[in-house]
Amino acid sequence: MAEGIHYSVREGVALLSVDHPPVNALSHPVRAGIEAALDRAEDDPTVDAVVVMGTGSTFPAGADLTEYESGLKAPFLRDICARVEACAKPVIAALHGTVYGGGLELALAAHYRIALQGTRASLPEVRMGLTPSAGATQRLPRLVGTPLALELMLTGGTLPLDRGPGLSLIDETCVGNLRDQALAYARRLLEAGQGPRPTSERRDGFADYATHTQAIATRRGALTDGADSAMAQVLHLVEAAALLPFETGIAMEQDAFETCLASDAAKALRHAFTAERLARRFALPKGTVLPEINRIAVLGPGPLAMQITVSALNAGIGVNWGAREPEKLREGVEQLREVFAAGVKGGGLSPEQSQARLQLLHWGESAEMIGGADMVLHAARGQGDVPAPRGTIRAVAMSARVDELGLRFAPPVFSTRLVEVVQGADGTAEQLAYGLALAERMHKVPVHVMSSGTSIAGRLAAALHRAADALLDLGADPYAVDAAVEDWGWPRPPFRTRDMMGLEDLSSAHRAEGAENWSSVLVDVDRRGWVSGKGFYDWTDDGPERSDAVKRLLNGQRAARPLEQMDMVMLLVGAMANEGARMLSEGMAQKASDIDAVAILAQDFPRAKGGPMMAVGQWGMLKVMKKLERLDHADTDFWMPQASWAEHVKYGRTFLSR
Repeated sequence: MAEGIHYSVREGVALLSVDHPPVNALSHPVRAGIEAALDRAEDDPTVDAVVVMGTGSTFPAGADLTEYESGLKAPFLRDICARVEACAKPVIAALHGTVYGGGLELALAAHYRIALQGTRASLPEVRMGLTPSAGATQRLPRLVGTPLALELMLTGGTLPLDRGPGLSLIDETCVGNLRDQALAYARRLLEAGQGPRPTSERRDGFADYATHTQAIATRRGALTDGADSAMAQVLHLVEAAALLPFETGIAMEQDAFETCLASDAAKALRHAFTAERLARRFALPKGTVLPEINRIAVLGPGPLAMQITVSALNAGIGVNWGAREPEKLREGVEQLREVFAAGVKGGGLSPEQSQARLQLLHWGESAEMIGGADMVLHAARGQGDVPAPRGTIRAVAMSARVDELGLRFAPPVFSTRLVEVVQGADGTAEQLAYGLALAERMHKVPVHVMSSGTSIAGRLAAALHRAADALLDLGADPYAVDAAVEDWGWPRPPFRTRDMMGLEDLSSAHRAEGAENWSSVLVDVDRRGWVSGKGFYDWTDDGPERSDAVKRLLNGQRAARPLEQMDMVMLLVGAMANEGARMLSEGMAQKASDIDAVAILAQDFPRAKGGPMMAVGQWGMLKVMKKLERLDHADTDFWMPQASWAEHVKYGRTFLSR
C-alpha cells in the first residue's frame, strides 16, 4: 500500500481507497499515493476501470491545512486532478460523508460520480480567503451551470448530493455498501461501452449563455469585498471558464490561489477556520466515546430557556421544558410557536418541518420534565434542587457559579454558533463529554473553559470596554474610537455596542484609582443607552447620532486630545490579547486559538483579522507589547503585558506558535 492508499483489483476494476484518518485529508503523501496508484492501474492490462473512494466515515474532505503554512509540495492537488481526468480508463469517484474542498475538486476531475445517500458537498475555500486550487472554478460551472457553481463557491455552504440541485453533480445515488455499489456501477459502464468522460471537455453548464452572464453580473453587483478578494477572483475565474480554453482557466486559477494564499487576510481566515476545528478537540481521556443526546430538560422560564429550547428543537433534539410554576412557561411557549411560524412565513421552514419540531417539545412542571432526559440544563434560578435520578448530568446554562459543568451560549442563542463548555473545580471528564456532545448535536462550536462560571467572551468584552474607557481617560473622542474600530473592519465598535446593551451593567465594572468608568458617569446623568433613548449617542428613529452633551460632559472631566486611529485600534485589540494571555496563564483557556474563536463567534471580531491573538502577531508582537508598556495611564496592572508576551518576543514567536 502506498502511504494513505489501499489498492486492490476486483473483476477488472481497480479500487483506490484513501485511508488517512480522521477525514482522509489530501496531504502530500496521500496525493503521491493516488498518483502512484493511478499509474499502476493504468499500466495493468487486467484493469479496465478505476474507482476512487475513502475509507472510514468520508470521501477525502479537503486539503491538509497545515501545508498552507509549511509550504505545498508536488504533486499538487491540481496535478492529481489533471492526472485523474487524463486517465485512459474510466475513473469513478465513489462519494460518501463530507466531500469538501479538495475532495470535491478530486471528485469533479473524475469521469463519473456515484454518491451514497446522505452525502454532502462543499467548497469552503472562500471562508479561508482562498479560491479553489485544483480546477473547481473551471470544472464545476461546466458540469452544473454558473448559478449553482457560484452559490457553492461564494458561500462555502453545504449541498446534499442525494436530492435537489445536488443531483446535477453526480451520475447516480445508492444505498447500502458503497464499495459494492461502485463496483457494480463501474461494470455497468464497461458493459455499456462507456469510456473516460473528461469534465474539462463538457459545456453543458454553459448551454444557456445568458443565464451564465446574468449570474455573474448579479453576484458581482452584490459583492462587497475588494477587487482582490477571493470572492472577486472566483467571479473572474468562472466568467473566464466560459470564454477561455480550459488550460488557460486552470493557469489563471493557480495564479489567483497563490496570490490569495500569500495575503494576510487569507492567513487570518485560515486561522479562524482552523481555530473552530481545533476548539472541538477537548482533552478527554483516550477512548472516550461521546454520549448520544436525543432529549434534554431545560429548567426555568425566561428568554434564555426559550432560546435554548428553540435552538435544540432546530437541531432535532427533543426538549422537556419545565418550571416550578408551569403557567410561567405559557408566554414563552407562545413566543416559541411564533418563532417557528415566522420561519414558515419567511420560507426558511416548511409547515411540516415546523410541526415536526414542535412535536419534539414537552412542557410542564420541572420535576415531571426530568424523566427521559439525557441531561438537564438549568436556565433560570430556583431550579437547582429539582430532584433527578442518580447520575443525571446537570449543566448550569445561566450566568451563575459553576462547580461542575456549565454551558455559556453566546447570545442570541438562535443564531450564534458558540457555546463555552465550562468545567468547574469539581467537574469530571464524563460531564465534559456530555457538554461537548450537546454542543456538537446543536451544531455549535464548543470551547473548553476551566472556571467557576466566568466565560472567555465575558472577560474579552470586559477587557475591551476597560481599554476603551482608558482611551477616553487619555482624551480620545468616543466617536473617533468607534470610527477607528469600524474603519479597521470590526462592525461592533465599543461605545455604540455599549449603548445597544445598556450601560447599567457596565457601570459597576472595576476601574483602577485614577481611571474612570465612563458608563457610570453617563448613568448618573440618566443616559442609560439605547433603551432610554440616549447614552454615548442620542438615539432617534433614524439610528444613533453623536451627542454634543456627551462631549461637554467628557471634556468637563478630562482634557480632550486626539489619538492616532491605528494606535487606538492596536491598544484595544492589544488589551484583549493581553487578557487572553492572562487567561492562558491561569489555565482558564486551553489554547490561544480558542480565544480567537470566541472573539470571532461571540463578538463579531472580523474573521479577516483572525482574532486578537492572531492580530497582534501580524502587527508584530514587540511593536504591540511596547505600545502597552509605554501607555501613560493609571490602570498600570491592566496594561502591563503578561510575562508570556516577552517570552514569545524573545524567541521570535507569536501567541499562536506551536
